[in-house]
Parts: sequence; C-alpha cells; structure tokens
Amino acid sequence: MKKYVVDKRFSSFFKPKSKDRLSTLLSYAGIETSPDIWLGSRLLMIFLFGIVGFLIPLTIFQYLDLRDFPILADSSLPSRIIVGIATGIAFMVLIGFLVYLHLYYLITERTKRVEKVLPDFLLMVAANLRSGMTPFAAFQAAARPEFGPLQSEVLYVSSRSLGSESFAEALRQLTNNIDSPMLRRMVSFFENELKSGGKLAYLLETSAEEIRETEEVKNQMVLATKSYAIFLGFILVFGLPLLLGISTQFLSTFTKFQGHLDATGGAGQPSSMGMISPPKVKVDVKFIDQMAFVIIFGTALLTSVLIGVIAEGKLLYGLKYFLPLALASWAMFTVFKTVIGGFIGSMIA
Repeated sequence: MKKYVVDKRFSSFFKPKSKDRLSTLLSYAGIETSPDIWLGSRLLMIFLFGIVGFLIPLTIFQYLDLRDFPILADSSLPSRIIVGIATGIAFMVLIGFLVYLHLYYLITERTKRVEKVLPDFLLMVAANLRSGMTPFAAFQAAARPEFGPLQSEVLYVSSRSLGSESFAEALRQLTNNIDSPMLRRMVSFFENELKSGGKLAYLLETSAEEIRETEEVKNQMVLATKSYAIFLGFILVFGLPLLLGISTQFLSTFTKFQGHLDATGGAGQPSSMGMISPPKVKVDVKFIDQMAFVIIFGTALLTSVLIGVIAEGKLLYGLKYFLPLALASWAMFTVFKTVIGGFIGSMIA
C-alpha cells in the first residue's frame, strides 16, 4: 500500500489531460493498472536512474583514464557536479524514452495480434448468424481463447450490453481498448447494419475477405521491400566497418610513417622521395577511433529507422534494431581494423 501511495504522489506532477491520454495508451496496450500508479512507478524509476547518473562522475570517473576528455578529466568538485547533473539528465531522458518505446511496442504488437485473427472472428460471427443466432449471441459465441486480446474485449463488450446499454452502444467500446483502424471500420459497418437491418452475415464475410486481401497485399509489399532492408543491414554490418577500418589504419600508418621520416631524416634534409615531400598530416589516432564510433552508431540509428519505415511504415518501429546493428557493426569494425592493421604491419616489417 505504501508503494502505491508513493507512485501516486509522483504522478501528481502531470495534468489531468496528460493522464487521460496515458489512460488511453494503457488501454490500447492491455494494461489494467491505474494510470496514476503506472505513471508514478515509471517516474520514480526515471528519478532513481537520474540519481545513478548523477553519482557516476562523482564516484567511478576518478578511477578511469579520461585524459582524452578534458571536461571529464577535471577533478574539481564544481566540474564533477556539473558533469553529474548533465549525466543524470541524460539518464532520465534515455530511461523515459525507453519506457515510452516499451509502451509503444506493446500497443503495436497487440494491434497486430488482433488484426491477424480478425478475419477468422468475422467469419465465425457470420457462420453463427447464418445458423439462426441473434447478432448478440453470434458475437458472444465467436469469442474463442485462440483470438487472444480480441476474446477478452468481446466478452467485456458483451457483459456491458447485458446492462442498460444497447448492443450497438456497447460495441463502440470495442475500439476504445484496441488501436486498430481496421477494427474501427468493421465496428462502424456492423453498427450501421444493425440499425438498418441489412444482411449482417454477407457484410461480415465480405469484410473478412477484404481484410485478408489487404493483408496479402501488405505481405507482398513487405517481401518486395525486405531485400532493401537486408541490403541496408549488410552495408552497415560489413561495408561501413570495412571502409572505416581501411581508412583508420591508413591514416594511423601514414602518421607513424611520417613521424619516422621526420625523426630519421631531420628537418631541412631531403627525403628519399626526391623532390616530392610528403604532406604534413597531423591526425590523432584516438580522434579517428572516436569519429568512427560516432559514424557507426549514427548510421546504425538512421538505418534502423529506415528499416522500420520500409517494413511497417513507422519510424519508431525500427528502433528495436538499433542496438543489435550498432554492436554488430562495431564488432566487425574492430575485427577489420585488427586484421588490416596486422596485414599492413607485416608489409612494412
């Protein structure tokens, strides 16, 4: 009970309109927890991670070699506090975004599960209607456990229609807990046919056929564009690390070779290359590795978003591929860099 009180106190920072929107999202995700308790527990978790992020510069950083990062290497207390505040805010933003992504994926997966079984449900309702059942009885009898979330929502709507609400009014509640445009269109057709007294069985059968044809076209489009997603993943995991490995090793070797020439030839003496002197390039090897890190993770982010757009037409849907793609690309960069470095080293030796 004390935990729930703490959670509700954290949720008091948000306005009622925001909580109404959150309540809708929780209904779409199938989460029956109170919005105040759910929001408060997540805010408490975000706050605790922010404290962890604030304490990292004050504790762990003093044991690390941070000479390449002047801002982080400053051991003075004010600098550590400023860095700690920045790190804490970064942790809070990251965890908050991950919480939102988790809720987003729950809603998306639940919608996909409902839309996958919706044609079978409609055909079962149509078969019940043709057998002589009333629309309410046919609708209730079609609720089977294999339909997953759709079964629980159908049973809930059926229980509401047993009270003071009519079946048509209760049917509208079906779309309040499932975020599916396809289901909304079906419910709208079903409600209009109930009012007009049309051929419900024929309508449901044609609707099921239309949904299956739409899903088939969508699957064909996904298969047609899947090759593009595979190509993007291949370029990110193999092509980009190979090019970066060659570039970084070339610059590293050229910088070392130039330093060797300056040390042996001396200033003002002609080199063995005749009248042509090598250009003076001063590039820090660690800076190259840092830029490679930024390029790989930035490209992985853009690639994952693009894959999500190609596969599902949604930006956020592809973010779940970001971390695996980034880690795989960085691992291949390390492998290519080591192999190319050993090959170039053996040639110079």
